[in-house]
Amino acid sequence: MQSNNRALIITDSKSFRKAYSALLDENGYDIVVVKNLERWQEKAETYHSDIYFIDNRDESFDYTSFLKRLAICSAHSIVINVSNDHSIQSHGSNYLFSVRFEESHVDFASLISTLSEYIRRSKNRIEFGAMLIHDIRSPLNSLIAYIELLLNETFGPLNEGQLNFLEKAMNLGDQTLDMLEDINEIYRTEQYTFSLDKETFSIDKVLDESLLNIWIQADQRNIKIKKAIPGQLPPLCGDPFQIQRVFVNLLGNAIKYCPDNSTVIIKANQSSERYAQFSIADNGGGIPEADLDRIFARAFRVENTQHTRTGQGLGLYICKLIVKAHGGIITAENNDIGGVSFNFTLPLAPPQS
Repeated sequence: MQSNNRALIITDSKSFRKAYSALLDENGYDIVVVKNLERWQEKAETYHSDIYFIDNRDESFDYTSFLKRLAICSAHSIVINVSNDHSIQSHGSNYLFSVRFEESHVDFASLISTLSEYIRRSKNRIEFGAMLIHDIRSPLNSLIAYIELLLNETFGPLNEGQLNFLEKAMNLGDQTLDMLEDINEIYRTEQYTFSLDKETFSIDKVLDESLLNIWIQADQRNIKIKKAIPGQLPPLCGDPFQIQRVFVNLLGNAIKYCPDNSTVIIKANQSSERYAQFSIADNGGGIPEADLDRIFARAFRVENTQHTRTGQGLGLYICKLIVKAHGGIITAENNDIGGVSFNFTLPLAPPQS
């Protein structure tokens, strides 16, 4: 049977490995075996799988640590807890089933076969969606280019009404393209089809490149961006491109919702031995307290605000996914300057020995 499904078994027992490897092999899985939780945690991102088999017969497996890490490095996975303890609960978007090792594999084999087909169909839907996004992006870019030629009056002068309609069409095209890029990023991050290209870097370079992306928006409305970054802040460890996306999204939001002639403030400090904390604060009117815990949800948008919102509510969701993939957290709170502060943590580079 051909399959792209992956399975990981955590056990130091030969009999356990033999029993479940045979079952998974029958269903076409690529199988990886590690002896214990610590070995898996060392390379959790590399070992991400569709199904995890946990040898918990002695009921000593640290599911709290395992499920927390799994939620970061392997989305929508299925966990089989082989144990007499059936009280373990799922965490995040992963699914957990408990079985006893002594049980007959007749019904269990049927379950694995069914789950395998479910995983296969889910992956096919994801791949189809990614292909559709790619195929739509190309003609949309061409359409925007044609509209831009007309707006520049390349083929002759246009009257005011024609220019107005073309400008609206151009804006709608740009918004649609931005939405496609956001959806594509969510496909990649939620399904972990991308890997973080981690390196050690200074936050100053990432911030400078982020500001280059949004300075025109700020300049058009005379919004100043003030940096309060200590010179002794240690270097970070992460993917500079992905972290730049976080800053561009958050700064873009702040500029969008701030009044003209205002200031956006970026702060940073070393919050612990392992993490730096960043804050981006605006004075754009704040967010209802009841919505602060929900604004990072996919497609959530705050209603009844004084500003007209554009977009599909995906930017903050993408920020959460990227920060979470780096092992950090992101929150929002209303501040004392009449707006919102977005606070997030990112890992510091380990000290060189």
